[in-house]
Amino acid sequence: MPKTCVFQESSYRGKGWQVNNPGIPVNEHFQRLLSLLDLEAEAEKQALLEDLQRRSPVSAEDSGAAMINLVIRDESAGLGGRILITLGKRNQVLPLPWTRLGSGAPVVLSEENQVNGSEGGWRGVVTRLSKDNIQVAFSEWPETESERPTFRLDRSSDEISRQRQRQALEKAKSATGSRLGELRDVLLNKRPPVFQPRINLTPLDENMNESQLEAVSFALSADDFAIIHGPPGTGKTTTLVELIRQIVRQGQRVLAVAPSNIAVDNLLEKLLAKGENAIRLGHPARVLPELRQHTLDLLVENHPDMKVVQRLMREARALRGQASKFTRARPEPGRRRALREEAKQIISDGRRIEDRVVERLL
Repeated sequence: MPKTCVFQESSYRGKGWQVNNPGIPVNEHFQRLLSLLDLEAEAEKQALLEDLQRRSPVSAEDSGAAMINLVIRDESAGLGGRILITLGKRNQVLPLPWTRLGSGAPVVLSEENQVNGSEGGWRGVVTRLSKDNIQVAFSEWPETESERPTFRLDRSSDEISRQRQRQALEKAKSATGSRLGELRDVLLNKRPPVFQPRINLTPLDENMNESQLEAVSFALSADDFAIIHGPPGTGKTTTLVELIRQIVRQGQRVLAVAPSNIAVDNLLEKLLAKGENAIRLGHPARVLPELRQHTLDLLVENHPDMKVVQRLMREARALRGQASKFTRARPEPGRRRALREEAKQIISDGRRIEDRVVERLL
C-alpha cells in the first residue's frame, strides 16, 4: 500500500505537524455521516416514487424515465458476477422510444403485472443502448414464474453505490487496532501524521516545475496521508501522474480514485500517454468509450482462460432457458428450481476461474 499523509496549510510548516484540536468523537462523526446518507437516500426515493405515482405507464415512457412492454431478448454473464440482460419491445418491429436511460444509469426492472416502485424489482445499471434493445447489468438473475412475462424498466436511485458508501463508513467507524483505524484517527485530527526525511527526487517528466516537484517530494515523504492543493490550471493532475509513476518505480502498486468517473478517466488517459500499465476498475458503462479497452472487464474477457468460462456460461444459459421454456405439459414440481440451481452452480464454477484471471491481471 502506498505511503500517504495529511497536509494542512494552516498548521504544516515544513518541520512537523501541529494538532490544533482534539477532534470530534469518532462515533459521533460517523453516525452523523450515516444519518446524512440516509436522509439523502430517503429524499431521492420519495422524489422518484412521487414521479412514478403521478404518471401513467405511457406517460412515464414518454417522459424518458421508463420503458414499458419489454421482453428479455438475451441473457449472458459478465465480469464480477454481473448478469447481462438484453431487453426489447415485445413487438419486435417497434424500436425503443426516446429515453434518458443512457449507459451508466441506475435502473430497476419489474414485472408489469406487479406494483412498480423503488421497493420491488431488480436493481441494475444500463450497459448498452441501441435503437432496438437495451442491455442492463444485474447482480442477480431476474427470476419469474410467469410463462411469458413483460417488464417495465424505470430510472432509479443509485442504491448500489450508496450501500457501498454505508459499508465503508461502518467499517471505518468500527476499526480498532488496525491500519484503517490509524488512518481514520489521523484524518479526524486525533493524532499527528508521520513524515520521513525528504529524498532527492529525479523527475520522470522533465517538464515538471519546481512547485510540482516539491509537492511530489512531500507526498513521497508521508507515511499516512498527503493532500496536494492548488487552484484550477496549476497542474495537479500532472503532479499526481508523476507521483504515481514515482511510487511504481519503488516497486509498489497504486489505487487511484476520484469523486467522478471523468476525473478517473482523465488520470488514466495521462498515465497511458506516459506508457504506464494502468487498468481501469469500475463499470465499463461509466468509462469513456475510447478507454474501455483498458478496463478490467474487457481485459478479462479477452484472456485465453475465459474460453472455458464462456462455455460454462453457455451451459448455464441453456439450463435457464430449459427452466423457462413454455410447454403444454406442466413441469414436475421443483423441476424448474432444480434446473436454475444447477445453472447457478455452473456459474459459480466459472466465477472461480474468472477470479484467478483477475488476480493474475492485477
